[in-house]
Amino acid sequence: MAVDLCFNNHYCPSLRSRRTYRRWLLGAMLLGAAICGSPQCLYAAELDDSKKPSSADSAMAADPIFAAIDAKAKQHSQREYESSHELPEDLKELNYDTYRLIAFEHARSIWKKEALPFWLEFFHRGYIFRDEVQVSLLPDGATSGDQANRLDFDKTMFQYRGEVAGLDPPKDLGYAGVKVIGKFPDSENYLEVASFLGASYFRAISPGQFYGSSARGLAVDIGLAKAEEFPIFREFWIETPKPDSQDLKVWALLDSPSVAGAYALVIHPNETMTIDVKARLYFRRVPEKVGIAPLTSMFMWGPGKPGPENDPRPRVHDADSLLIQRGENDWIRRSLNRLDFPSLSNYDAKELHGFGLMQAERLPSRYKDDEAKYHLRPSVWITPKTPWQDGAVQLLELPSEHEGIDNIGAYWMPKQPVKVGEPIDLEYEIAFLSQSPKQHSLAKVTDFRVDRSDKSSLRLTVVFQGDAISKFSTERQLQSHIDVQRGKAENIVVRRTALNTVEVTCNLVPDTPYAMEMEVHLVDEEELFSESWRYLCPI
Repeated sequence: MAVDLCFNNHYCPSLRSRRTYRRWLLGAMLLGAAICGSPQCLYAAELDDSKKPSSADSAMAADPIFAAIDAKAKQHSQREYESSHELPEDLKELNYDTYRLIAFEHARSIWKKEALPFWLEFFHRGYIFRDEVQVSLLPDGATSGDQANRLDFDKTMFQYRGEVAGLDPPKDLGYAGVKVIGKFPDSENYLEVASFLGASYFRAISPGQFYGSSARGLAVDIGLAKAEEFPIFREFWIETPKPDSQDLKVWALLDSPSVAGAYALVIHPNETMTIDVKARLYFRRVPEKVGIAPLTSMFMWGPGKPGPENDPRPRVHDADSLLIQRGENDWIRRSLNRLDFPSLSNYDAKELHGFGLMQAERLPSRYKDDEAKYHLRPSVWITPKTPWQDGAVQLLELPSEHEGIDNIGAYWMPKQPVKVGEPIDLEYEIAFLSQSPKQHSLAKVTDFRVDRSDKSSLRLTVVFQGDAISKFSTERQLQSHIDVQRGKAENIVVRRTALNTVEVTCNLVPDTPYAMEMEVHLVDEEELFSESWRYLCPI
């Protein structure tokens, strides 16, 4: 069910192109001033031997760095939240263009001179990036936080050009975020493969992709009729890679007025980029809502939502659908929309195997945008280590004036409320895909059309495609199941095309002035044949 609500827009930074970068920045401006805690060094934690360790504690024993950050997060949660020191006025007053005049000196990249498989670069604080982030390096195979080497702010790592040439930042400024430079298999070229910038946002790409949808560490009070709380990654610890390392290990301390948490992230730049996430959260207070493994994206127009007459591009979006796996063959695909009002859709799951914001359409001709290259934006897929139980995937869709602002959010919301003093353990994988998850073998919706030429009804066409259809006997007939809320479906036709697709066509007759919600799927003699396609269709 979709409901109206108030909500502050997300943001997520990127540095791919002027258009994409501006999108991150403009989105960020809507957040207001986020807050972060004062910098402290990582310390080695002592475990209480009198307590019998839990399975999570046993797992942490194999990662002493995570155990130390976990102890620090627990300690933080037991005291009042503290914001970082104030940003100097000359950095606050930077605008989009003047902020871009500050650039990292690529020759100063961490580990570049050593020719290690990963390099690090930093983002400068200023403009809307006001949170202070502390970064420490750990030696390969570190067993104690005492081995961490904190990197103090160094202005010589940056170029200050043009109007900002006279900037003289303080020595204790800190950084705004971290950029990861690496190589993919069978490639000799170094490129930016991941970045952490702004609150707890981070992004990554697989080979041949461009930055698109973002992941976040946690969402607090998202999709409510009040300002959202944005936890931040306050500190990072990054392990020095070996000369033959194929992954990069990153630990982080997350902090906000409601929660503190320890995170361990392992970045794997393989043929498909994956990031393993392990976290333990301690709540200072109980928020109204907690979103687990949140994702954000942008949808302006596409199928079912025509663009403006003066823009020839048929699609403008980083993602076109939300995909949910609730069981081995229980798949929901909810096509995205941008309505004139905020909407929140809820998809219950007794057992969640995965969910993600998908960019399913990969043909450049369907976008006609050689600059933004939306056809190369990743689908971001979340897979819990073990299925999450009893909750819902929520989809937040917001109005937006232009493609410069992220207006889509998706996250897992467990039914079990959080409690102060009871930690929450999370473990999941984030994959940056160019296709659907491999385990999805049912027929998939690849396109749909909404014809509004008849004022009394809408004509809907939903197109299913996939190997399941190609292998299906042409002598047999598939049936459709259609359910419409706030309306009804009439004149239903199911036909197989010469392109080996199945099209389901019907008239949608509304019985209220409000948007209709619908479900369409295919069955073969009572057996589920396709994913369940959902859509919120305005009149």
